[in-house]
Amino acid sequence: MNRTALTVALGLVGLIAGNAPAPAQAVYPEKSLQLIVPFPPGGASDVVARIIGGELETRLGKPVIIMNRPGGGTTIAAKEVARSAPDGYTLFFSSNSSFTLPAAVKESVPYDAAKDFEPIGRTGKITLALVTYKDNPINDLPGLVAEAKANPDKLSLASFGVATVSHFAGELFKSAAGVKMVHLPYKGSAPAMNDLIGKHIQYHVDTVIAVKPQIEAGTVKVLAVFSGKRTPFLPDVPTLAELGYGNIDFASWGAVVAPRGLPPAVHDKLSATLEEIINSPSVVERFSKVGFEPGFARFDDWAGAVTKETAEMKDIAQKAGIKEE
Repeated sequence: MNRTALTVALGLVGLIAGNAPAPAQAVYPEKSLQLIVPFPPGGASDVVARIIGGELETRLGKPVIIMNRPGGGTTIAAKEVARSAPDGYTLFFSSNSSFTLPAAVKESVPYDAAKDFEPIGRTGKITLALVTYKDNPINDLPGLVAEAKANPDKLSLASFGVATVSHFAGELFKSAAGVKMVHLPYKGSAPAMNDLIGKHIQYHVDTVIAVKPQIEAGTVKVLAVFSGKRTPFLPDVPTLAELGYGNIDFASWGAVVAPRGLPPAVHDKLSATLEEIINSPSVVERFSKVGFEPGFARFDDWAGAVTKETAEMKDIAQKAGIKEE
């Protein structure tokens, strides 16, 4: 082949290569996702996570598997997620129990919530309630306070985990009321509620989501809620502030996050999908039936928000005497 023919041939090869279609980009998601929850099945976070997971599955077209990883006051699950690949296939649904409270009371946390996670979006909040078993002769909060003061460190007040919102709220109550009660941490809401119903413990702080079915079943009674105003889910139950025990407005706020470093397109797709889910009228109705107050929001400054709230919680912990156990 002479020089001219060779030049023409190479030019044709280049032209063909230039017009060849680019390799197809992978469309997320290509496989199933896992949504990790730091509590056992049956608790408030698990109930909400399963609604969100089911909706994600429908909208993304791939299975979303709920993985319950209780223990360590939610830090075991959070650590697992923080160390997972930032590819959009491992998501974490939790609350301030994972993101701001552990660092407020523990000397060492196996992850940095401000730096290791990337927010997909805030999902809403859950009101907390102080409950006891149905046939306890104590029927109101003043009665509990009187009994606790007469018998310091004799009554039990359970939570669904060390340094969780349940634990924090219980300690805030004890500090405001000036009572001493034995803290009994559980690995989740469901086991704590089961022991309360079985009268193995006397009092417990849990979410409205966990409490509502038990009220309807006639197994527990609610003495007070920790919200700034009465919750529409328990309109007859007074707030701690109403009863004179501090200006306490403390709730469990939820968020879906992923390991830091998601591809921007994956993050945007997940965030937009989550927003659709939280704002869907049918989903709002399902949330309302269980006691979850939905409210989607993006975190413009996740690290700043987490750092600020952690400092606030640390201050409250010091004043209320909340310590790592």
